[in-house]
Amino acid sequence: MARIIVLGGGQQGRVIAADLARRHEVTVADVRALSLPPARSVQADLADPAVVTRLVAAHDLAVGALPARLGFAAAKSAIAAGRSYVDVAFFAEDVAALDAAAKRAKVAILPDCGLAPGISNLVVGRALAQGPRREICIEVGGVAADKSKPYGYVVTWSPEDLADEFKRPARIIRGGKVVSLPATSELERVEIDGVGTMESFLTDGLRTLLALEGVTEMTEKTLRWPGHVEAVRPLVKDGTFAKTMTERCRDGLDLVVFRIRVDGEQVLMVVEGRPEISAMARTTALTTAAFAHYAATTAIGAHGVLPPEQIGRDPVAYKTILDALALHEILLSPRYPFLG
Repeated sequence: MARIIVLGGGQQGRVIAADLARRHEVTVADVRALSLPPARSVQADLADPAVVTRLVAAHDLAVGALPARLGFAAAKSAIAAGRSYVDVAFFAEDVAALDAAAKRAKVAILPDCGLAPGISNLVVGRALAQGPRREICIEVGGVAADKSKPYGYVVTWSPEDLADEFKRPARIIRGGKVVSLPATSELERVEIDGVGTMESFLTDGLRTLLALEGVTEMTEKTLRWPGHVEAVRPLVKDGTFAKTMTERCRDGLDLVVFRIRVDGEQVLMVVEGRPEISAMARTTALTTAAFAHYAATTAIGAHGVLPPEQIGRDPVAYKTILDALALHEILLSPRYPFLG
């Protein structure tokens, strides 16, 4: 049993904490006063690096579930505290800049341990462990389970971050080189087994995968119900996207659809939301918890920045994390892609 501190008690943090508390001694730190039994709670200013360093130093492992603007600083605080750190935040800074400091401190920094990036990176890392790959396409999205809902969407994440997804240029690999294309470009209709017709468009989600060698073509695309992009473009343009999504897309169950195609081989995952927990929280927060449990119960075997694709190269770690997700009925098809 490890002593783990979860930084942030929001929608993701409280799910992470509840799962980890089944096997570990967990404390949740948040700027608000919270009650999240069986985890302990502490109120703290997590925007203050010195405060975060002190909190992390009193535990064996730290897990970041903070807003993106605080994620990089929290990782730096974990290094200063001499503790390994597992993070779910999609922060803008280049996490590779922390590699040397983490190695000097003899700690591991595991960034982007959510859905995509996260599970997607894990699978790609496993595929590349078997040899070079020519073409990889990652497609993932959270939508309303009822496609007749406004914009076919249910808000399960920061609406401001969602708006940024439509504005930030998408970095992809073309011809073996990193190139940038406008977000939402290459919009197309796709057929997803067991789900039906969806639309797919480029977004900037490859992040650490852009540094991988041996891939000629690689893209990350977001999935939505048909017509979503054209419907929300005016909202993004006039700055009302976040407000509109918040007001009109709060109610209802969600659905997560995840597909990776690697040189013609397909990996598929479809997860439905439940009244007590969204599909996005299940696939994001519970994945973070699976990575954290792995980090807390193994020596990991390396220090520095270790993104999920690096973890996925280890077949034991790969299977361990997928097995932890399977306990929550989060299943890939095939069960262990590229393992063997």
